[in-house]
Amino acid sequence: MQAGATLTLIGNRLLDALWPERKTLASLRSAWGSLGDKRAWLESDYFDLVRRRPDRVLVDDRTWLDLEYPRIFGDMDTTITPIGSQLLFHQLRRYPGSGEEPRALYETCEILRSNAPLRERIQLRLKPLEDDGFANIAGFLLDNPPEKMRHRGLIALWGLASLVVLSGVIAQGWPLWIWLGMLAINVLVILKASGYLFRDAHTLKGCVYMMQVAERVAGAGGHDAGLPMLERLRAESANRQRVRKSLMWFAFVNKPLVSWIVVWLNLMFLLETSIYNLTIERFVRVREALLPTFVLLGELDACIAIASYLQRHREHCRPAWTDDGSLELVQARHPLIGEPVANSIALARQSVLVTGSNMAGKTTFIKTVAIQLLFGQTLGFCLASEARIPRIRVMASIRGEHSVASGKSHYFAEVEAIRSFIDLHERGVPAVFVIDELFSGTNTVERIAAARAVLECLSRRATVLVTTHDVELQSLIPEQFILCHFQENPDIDGFFDYRLRPGRANGRNAIRLLQRMGFPDQVVANAMAYTEEDPQPG
Repeated sequence: MQAGATLTLIGNRLLDALWPERKTLASLRSAWGSLGDKRAWLESDYFDLVRRRPDRVLVDDRTWLDLEYPRIFGDMDTTITPIGSQLLFHQLRRYPGSGEEPRALYETCEILRSNAPLRERIQLRLKPLEDDGFANIAGFLLDNPPEKMRHRGLIALWGLASLVVLSGVIAQGWPLWIWLGMLAINVLVILKASGYLFRDAHTLKGCVYMMQVAERVAGAGGHDAGLPMLERLRAESANRQRVRKSLMWFAFVNKPLVSWIVVWLNLMFLLETSIYNLTIERFVRVREALLPTFVLLGELDACIAIASYLQRHREHCRPAWTDDGSLELVQARHPLIGEPVANSIALARQSVLVTGSNMAGKTTFIKTVAIQLLFGQTLGFCLASEARIPRIRVMASIRGEHSVASGKSHYFAEVEAIRSFIDLHERGVPAVFVIDELFSGTNTVERIAAARAVLECLSRRATVLVTTHDVELQSLIPEQFILCHFQENPDIDGFFDYRLRPGRANGRNAIRLLQRMGFPDQVVANAMAYTEEDPQPG
């Protein structure tokens, strides 16, 4: 048995040596359908660079954080490259211009999910771009142009003069010390230019390498793979050729067999420094032509990650779009809970007030609905059995933390968020507002009064998903609100079943939990009696 195991080990190592991709392929297959575990560097760089463009409607920062999207992104991010991470991050934060975009994205993901050979060929060809350094390409293509060296013409002339002097030393017997003096000046110039060379030259190399990878990826599926992204990548070949001509000399001097010679030629004649200066000027003129290739490679990588996510969450559906603002989710599940309890909701241009005690499931439920609305619009699927959703903005106010640095209290931060909701509402922008424990940072009387006024305002034209502990609101809010609640079940382990129930919350199970937790009988009895008393003002 031991001899057999040894032979198997030797055989595997021999196969790894003869077929280097074998080990990589095994790693890709083992990661398929798993949670992401990478720490993407500069994951938001591309998003930050394009977010101010007028054609972008984006998930705002507060909603992104309140709905725990950093964790969702981390779970989904099984991309090979940092470029893929950046495009996945952007995909999750951008509302598409039409319902066709998420539909096409979902269809692409389904092709990649079902066609393992095609998917793995693309992944293997993307693998050379996995280094974190490729994350800098986004800034190189979209940010301010790379800085040019000062005195570029003078540097080129000095390098030429160094060559002439060395030729004179060799051919005419000129004094060696003249050239040695020039060599010392070359060293000073190289040291001065090292910041440019180390910072930008590395990214220029990344651009050259990315173009090479793009050509290989474009041919991964032949002409019948059914992936529009591969066809568009092939169509960009002419633009890549134009950029490649601008980088031709720089690419040549950075070939592995040439680069070690260039180090010495740079020292003697400032060759690499002069070529860098020439290349940067040309690259700035053509860099926009490389952006579609960058985006397409990143989107392909991101689509494979989304396909892997769908493989893990097989209970999903493609949503139907509604034009009347109605919303229906059947058996919707929260993506961050291992074994979530599924709940359903149907709203016909209505809002919903959800009551219940802490930990009963209120906040998780409204987050679930909000996440499905965003998933459907940005990724083309919902984690639900059925879904009918509108194309609509989602804005959340859930955390409301106190910030020592800004001096903002919980209440003030929440007031700012709700004011932004009202501003959007008054501009007539269709939206769903997701609010947890409205104005919980203030006293009961003012909290109920302010919450009633705000909900009356927002629900006139928008859908509001709001949770509260204040059961008094059930009788005060407008008629377009439907009432739902979560309740405790002291007779089961954990106390909660996390099931959404229609109607008002009238039970006293929260107090019964005190008894379950060993509170004195008199305390429990008094608490039950006090609930029957009318609260007195003051």
